[in-house]
Amino acid sequence: MKPNKEANKPRITYRYYELPEGELVQAITGEDWVCTYGTYAEDVHFHNVMEIGICRWGQGLMVLEDQRIDYTDGAVTVVPANCLHTTLSRDKSLNSWEYLFFDPAGILNSAFPNDPLFVESVLHRLSSEALCLPQEDAVELERLITMVLNECQTKHEYHKAVKQNLMTSLLLLITRSYTEKKTHIRPMTVGPQQIIPAIEYIGMHYMNPISGEDLASICSLSEAQLRRKFKEYLNMSPVEYLTMVRIQKAYELLNSTNYPMTEVALRVGYQDVSSFNRNFQKIMGVSPYQYKKNNSDYRGRVLDKKISAKKGWKHPSDP
Repeated sequence: MKPNKEANKPRITYRYYELPEGELVQAITGEDWVCTYGTYAEDVHFHNVMEIGICRWGQGLMVLEDQRIDYTDGAVTVVPANCLHTTLSRDKSLNSWEYLFFDPAGILNSAFPNDPLFVESVLHRLSSEALCLPQEDAVELERLITMVLNECQTKHEYHKAVKQNLMTSLLLLITRSYTEKKTHIRPMTVGPQQIIPAIEYIGMHYMNPISGEDLASICSLSEAQLRRKFKEYLNMSPVEYLTMVRIQKAYELLNSTNYPMTEVALRVGYQDVSSFNRNFQKIMGVSPYQYKKNNSDYRGRVLDKKISAKKGWKHPSDP
């Protein structure tokens, strides 16, 4: 019997996280996150925001890009957007993890509005590597993470300002840790990681015209190779992925602004409103006008595509 090559390919899921309106950070904690994590090391995911995780108790394997790192109680992980990763409990045992999901650019720009060069340098460092620290090397980080989690849960007076300051301190401590000798992971340049430059470019430039030639050049691939790898790892073409990102951004604008539809279309890269309407309808199942009118009926419908795009905040045992 011939081996099933498709079964051996890594399965990649893109998880999209929508932060609560007016919040810079989302905490994920509680009994639902005491569970068995992961199934296969090859089934990895990436997302649109940064993730910090802390293992309260348990043991397992952390897959970060092409590295596999053992973890135990108190381990702290820092995972930038677009970094392929997954968590695997040892021997299918129960583990307890808590997470923070956030946009570092929003936090740092709020903290240092008059120093864009400093913000850019910190963001560059934060986005360049994943980090996995054992408990003994993460004492200060653990203290700050716990304080942020507590503020997210209790929401005492001034909690937003307190979270802003705590998260700023946390990000600067993480940035400092990259200069020390720790276990941090540089992106690999083979396999699924070959398409990450295109994913990152789309994330930064979705509002501008983007060609397949542009994306292929960024990845040092031919256009045919790029299309093949997107299909292989994400089950969609580069154009389909770009469309998905643009519609996600439109979804955010429709939820948070009162821009006219023509302005929304322009801000997410569509010069032609009819093309925007058609693609929004295809992904969301309703027109942008219907969504804007009755968004409470349709929230959560975004990103239910066949591969790779799943709404965030899924339970870790979900496929």
